[in-house]
Amino acid sequence: MKIKNVTYSFFQMLFLIFLAALFVVFSKNTRQGAYDGLTLAMNTVAPSLLPLLIIFLTFMKSSANNVLIKLFGNFSRVFFNLPKAAFSAILFGLVGGYPTGALLTEELFEAGEIDSNQAKRLMCFNFCGGCGFIITAVGTATFNSTSVGVMLFLSNVLSSILIGFALSFKEKRLEKSEYPLAFSVSLGDALTLAAPKAAQSVIVITAYIVLFSALSSIVKIPEPLLPIIEVTNGVCNGDFSLPLTAAFLSFGGICIHLQISSVLRKFKMSYFEFLLFRLVSSVLSYFIMKLLLYFFPVDVSVFANSSTPVKLSSVNITLSVLLVVGCFVSVFDLNSRRKAV
Repeated sequence: MKIKNVTYSFFQMLFLIFLAALFVVFSKNTRQGAYDGLTLAMNTVAPSLLPLLIIFLTFMKSSANNVLIKLFGNFSRVFFNLPKAAFSAILFGLVGGYPTGALLTEELFEAGEIDSNQAKRLMCFNFCGGCGFIITAVGTATFNSTSVGVMLFLSNVLSSILIGFALSFKEKRLEKSEYPLAFSVSLGDALTLAAPKAAQSVIVITAYIVLFSALSSIVKIPEPLLPIIEVTNGVCNGDFSLPLTAAFLSFGGICIHLQISSVLRKFKMSYFEFLLFRLVSSVLSYFIMKLLLYFFPVDVSVFANSSTPVKLSSVNITLSVLLVVGCFVSVFDLNSRRKAV
């Protein structure tokens, strides 16, 4: 076992030294790639995600959350077989953006509102790009059509809801019960607690976008693989059909997976399980988008982002595949450390 760990650490060392050497040798490209990534994050992720994330986290910590659960909490019990308290996390998770669902699920778990099994089940479907990012940044800014953004968002939300509903039969049905008022703080205190956590989450996302953008400026990643690694760069700068775009958005990208891996470890959730449902959700989103396009056809010109066709042979495939594999290994390694916690 020790020999295996030493060998694994040795290859990790070589991989990291290799990446550092690339950054030094191609420093000009690295700086430009990092700048492009930072610009993209500041123009898309931060404006669309940060305000909503602050509001949703503030809502969850304040007494307003008690009112919402009293009114609509039964939806989470009936449709998802989850406690009433999960309603806010599901609603805001699907509307707010990728890390929102994970952060709010973590809030529920730490407050004792849900157990680890329910938290795992939530994380199988409470994962979505959010209306701000998908409708505004992807639909309006990238495809020049707000209606396209709405359809992309609906395809992602519907796939999540279908998975959540299917998983509701996995466990014994919850009995109807009254929701006890949860502890809450004043609105001002809730905002003070929510803002730093939301800002930290956006900063982490931005850091990953900058890192992968810098890497992609050196290692020319095939366009079809880029959204799998970093969805913001891949989708906003790519040239994909709308169903494929919906699938990539539903998958979320390894960049986002890395960010929420610490949350998964708190629930002792295997990354393989999380990854499986991301793939299932991607397939569902693909076909839901095709169905939406059948009933609401869109002019093909709206999703022509570039005139250059995708050619896998035009880039360094070996380095690109190694980078993708390295990203997956990083997530697996982070998730495996939960056993040692």
